[in-house]
Amino acid sequence: MFETDRTDILISALRDYLRDAAHSDEVKQEIAEAFYDDDIAFEELKDLVGHEEAANFRLLKEQLTDEFVDEVAEELADS
Repeated sequence: MFETDRTDILISALRDYLRDAAHSDEVKQEIAEAFYDDDIAFEELKDLVGHEEAANFRLLKEQLTDEFVDEVAEELADS
């Protein structure tokens, strides 16, 4: 009868809801934490918060790696 699967409709509705809710700072923080914990991929992050915000989260995630923290700690110790 319907050409669209109910699961697809629910997923689409949830994505729309999350996209709208992503403007809340609390929700953005939870989305970012999911990305930092590798629970969601960059493409999903981008769909939820937009390309620019996602790029900022990705840059911060890269800066939070152990190697980066070790480098900064070493630089601070040397100065």
